[in-house]
Amino acid sequence: MPEDYDPQGRYDVLALDGEKLGESVKGVLYEGPPDYRQEVALIDPGLVSEGLRIAFMGLNYQLVAQRKPGQ
Repeated sequence: MPEDYDPQGRYDVLALDGEKLGESVKGVLYEGPPDYRQEVALIDPGLVSEGLRIAFMGLNYQLVAQRKPGQ
Protein backbone atom coordinates (compact mmCIF):
# COMPACT_ATOMS: atom_id res chain seq x y z
CA MET A 1 0.00 0.00 0.00
CA PRO A 2 1.45 3.40 -0.94
CA GLU A 3 2.40 5.85 1.75
CA ASP A 4 -0.09 8.67 2.33
CA TYR A 5 0.97 12.31 2.12
CA ASP A 6 1.24 14.00 5.52
CA PRO A 7 0.96 17.80 5.12
CA GLN A 8 2.84 18.19 8.44
CA GLY A 9 5.73 15.97 7.33
CA ARG A 10 9.14 16.58 5.75
CA TYR A 11 9.87 15.34 2.24
CA ASP A 12 12.66 15.47 -0.29
CA VAL A 13 11.32 16.66 -3.65
CA LEU A 14 12.91 14.65 -6.46
CA ALA A 15 12.78 14.79 -10.23
CA LEU A 16 11.58 11.47 -11.61
CA ASP A 17 15.22 10.64 -12.45
CA GLY A 18 16.04 10.83 -8.71
CA GLU A 19 17.78 14.24 -8.65
CA LYS A 20 16.93 16.19 -5.47
CA LEU A 21 15.39 19.54 -6.41
CA GLY A 22 14.02 20.76 -3.10
CA GLU A 23 12.32 19.95 0.17
CA SER A 24 8.79 20.15 1.49
CA VAL A 25 8.33 21.04 5.16
CA LYS A 26 4.80 21.23 6.57
CA GLY A 27 3.35 21.68 3.09
CA VAL A 28 5.74 24.43 1.98
CA LEU A 29 7.97 23.72 -1.02
CA TYR A 30 11.53 25.05 -0.76
CA GLU A 31 14.34 25.09 -3.32
CA GLY A 32 17.84 26.52 -3.55
CA PRO A 33 20.51 23.95 -2.83
CA PRO A 34 22.41 23.34 -0.67
CA ASP A 35 20.22 24.56 2.21
CA TYR A 36 16.76 24.72 0.56
CA ARG A 37 15.59 27.91 2.26
CA GLN A 38 13.90 29.71 -0.66
CA GLU A 39 10.13 29.31 -0.31
CA VAL A 40 8.58 28.50 -3.67
CA ALA A 41 4.97 27.43 -3.10
CA LEU A 42 2.46 25.67 -0.90
CA ILE A 43 1.65 22.07 -1.75
CA ASP A 44 -2.05 21.36 -2.14
CA PRO A 45 -2.55 17.92 -0.53
CA GLY A 46 -5.28 17.21 -3.08
CA LEU A 47 -2.69 17.30 -5.87
CA VAL A 48 -0.49 14.59 -4.35
CA SER A 49 -1.32 11.35 -6.12
CA GLU A 50 -0.89 7.74 -5.10
CA GLY A 51 2.77 6.89 -4.74
CA LEU A 52 3.55 10.43 -3.49
CA ARG A 53 3.83 11.99 -6.94
CA ILE A 54 2.86 15.59 -7.60
CA ALA A 55 2.52 17.70 -10.72
CA PHE A 56 3.79 21.25 -10.22
CA MET A 57 4.27 23.91 -12.89
CA GLY A 58 3.75 21.33 -15.64
CA LEU A 59 6.36 18.87 -14.36
CA ASN A 60 6.06 15.72 -12.28
CA TYR A 61 7.95 15.16 -9.04
CA GLN A 62 8.33 12.41 -6.46
CA LEU A 63 8.00 13.15 -2.74
CA VAL A 64 10.17 10.97 -0.51
CA ALA A 65 9.59 11.14 3.24
CA GLN A 66 12.65 12.18 5.22
CA ARG A 67 13.34 9.71 8.00
CA LYS A 68 14.95 10.40 11.32
CA PRO A 69 17.82 8.06 12.22
CA GLY A 70 16.45 4.85 13.69
CA GLN A 71 13.14 4.94 11.81
